[in-house]
Amino acid sequence: MTQLIENILKIITRLGTCRRGGVAVFLALAIIPVIGFVGIGTDVARAYLVKSRLSSALDAAALAGGRSFFLPTRDADIDMFFNANFPAGYLGATVTGPLKFPDVDNETLELTASAVVPTSFMRVLGFEDVSVSASSEVKRELIALDVVLAIDMSGSMTSGAIGGGSRIAAARAAAQTLVGILFGTAPDKDLLGIGLVPWNSKVNVTIDGTAYDPAMTAETAVAAYAHPVTGAAQSSVFTVNASPVPLLNDPGPDWTGCVFQRYADDGDDGNDGDVLLGIGQIGTKDWVAWEPIGPDGDPQPGWSICTMAVGGNECGPCLSHGITPLQHSKAVIEGKIDALTSPQGQTNIPQGLGWAWRVLKPTAPFTEAIPDPPYRRQQAIVLLTDGENVGGSGDGYKGTWGTGGTAHDEMNSRLLALANNIKADGVIVYVIQFANNDEDLKNILKQVASGPDAPYYHLAPGASELQTVFREVANHLTELRLSK
Repeated sequence: MTQLIENILKIITRLGTCRRGGVAVFLALAIIPVIGFVGIGTDVARAYLVKSRLSSALDAAALAGGRSFFLPTRDADIDMFFNANFPAGYLGATVTGPLKFPDVDNETLELTASAVVPTSFMRVLGFEDVSVSASSEVKRELIALDVVLAIDMSGSMTSGAIGGGSRIAAARAAAQTLVGILFGTAPDKDLLGIGLVPWNSKVNVTIDGTAYDPAMTAETAVAAYAHPVTGAAQSSVFTVNASPVPLLNDPGPDWTGCVFQRYADDGDDGNDGDVLLGIGQIGTKDWVAWEPIGPDGDPQPGWSICTMAVGGNECGPCLSHGITPLQHSKAVIEGKIDALTSPQGQTNIPQGLGWAWRVLKPTAPFTEAIPDPPYRRQQAIVLLTDGENVGGSGDGYKGTWGTGGTAHDEMNSRLLALANNIKADGVIVYVIQFANNDEDLKNILKQVASGPDAPYYHLAPGASELQTVFREVANHLTELRLSK
């Protein structure tokens, strides 16, 4: 025991005089804060990565929620995009959110989320975890927009729709949904113009709600031209009180407001103006105005036939609904849509699409659109139809290619040529095939639309699907930006 004590005392004595041990002790004491600082940096870096990923995921989710702002799938879309961009368990984080704060009146959507990140090195200093949070807000911002609704008013629109009610009732309700989304709670918007073109086998080109007064028809002198239909020399066109559309002939006291397509059955498509926007010489024909459809092209009172009927076939009636030019009032367009009742007659899609184009553009005859505005603007047509092109006496083409389905091919050819010219003009074309699953019609309408699939072409079997489609179209017509 005495020897052991002596040996211990010797070791202590040597340690007391050895400086090398002091360096080791100092290093041992100094390495603790060094490790702490390195650990803090590592844990803070992990927290920063989680916060950055959280912010990116919220941005993606907010944009998705903004696009589907008025759809019932909005919250599900937000969660789906957030989860896709912030994988569960990322860097061990536990996430709360995203919490959703939609403001319908101001059309904004705010999302927030937080995450708890477990620490590794900072535990030594008593910190078990680090909390981070992020937020994102998206505002639906409508750039300048002019849009024309071209609604099929042929007789089949009186038929029932899947889900209840008539097809025209479903169309009215869906169109009102679109208007509600575009206007929001505002009664009017200067940068939003909406027009309406009801159509069947022809289009009533008078201004809706304006009564035609034959006593106010005026003959206006123009440069000499050859009447494109009769070939007669002429130096005037006719204007009426109820429409800005110039006419080749005096429409007479019984005119109900419709015009023929600018088409001559001479075998030369280059002479036709029905697929073009402008007025003037086209090929060798002077299409300076439109030919009014007189009593010979409308049904006789109490009959379904007219003077020019071929083989007793009916002449489709001119709708009582005229055109609503581009305007900026929510109440006005809602009232015009609500008034769409009593569909009748046959289907001539080129008529509806062509006049929607003319209403949309600033060139005559309709000049409500602002030419070359100093701001960004979209122009679009929303075309709804439930049927195929059908030829008929007294329609836009005078039964040139026969009546009924025999006219399909030629009328479809005109439709595609017209649609291509409209799209080349920078106009977005949305097409909705409603309550009709015909494959031939589907193939044609997919080519008419700006794209063969959503958001440009839609098939809506019933009323509920039609509501969803109009919501999607309205959402696509808006532009989203991150507001913060």
